Amino acid sequence: MTLFADPWILNGLGILLAAVGGAGLLALFIATPFRPAVKRSVGVICATMALVGGLLLARAEAVRDADRDLDPAQQANLARVVSQIPDARFEVFTAHPDSETRSLAAKVADAVKAGTGKAPAVADIPPLMQKGVVPPLPQKGVVVVLRDAEGDRGRALATTITRALMAARVACITDDEPTMDDRTVRIVVGEKP
Repeated sequence: MTLFADPWILNGLGILLAAVGGAGLLALFIATPFRPAVKRSVGVICATMALVGGLLLARAEAVRDADRDLDPAQQANLARVVSQIPDARFEVFTAHPDSETRSLAAKVADAVKAGTGKAPAVADIPPLMQKGVVPPLPQKGVVVVLRDAEGDRGRALATTITRALMAARVACITDDEPTMDDRTVRIVVGEKP
């Protein structure tokens, strides 16, 4: 993964370049003591900065809008990670009705099946709600739900699974559900953040 593939870096650089370039152009029109050659070169530099900033902002939006996907290598990596957890029972749920979410959930389920040798429980559920937010908002991204996400075992499980998904550029968080048993690992694929 390259440094300039992250939307937040592209967005930050785009805003910075557009702001500095725009301010430079504005200052150029206000200030008149420059010689014509200097004024022209400063104008070209500022206009270029503003244009590159706008292009970076557009690229950041395109990267942000790209579908979440697991290529075969990323699926194999997730399967390898899942196979290292032999006593876990996996569930893969879809919490948003669009095709991108269903496709990602199907690929995660295939990786779990490849890693464990058995198909995980698969279902559509209503979106999970964020805790501590008033009014409650649906959680976005992939949520790895465990009985105790803060315990040693839960933290180890969540870390290995979320790292494999984040390596594939899929936003993940963990959550806990005290009513689940210790062996269950629920992966809920929600709306794209």
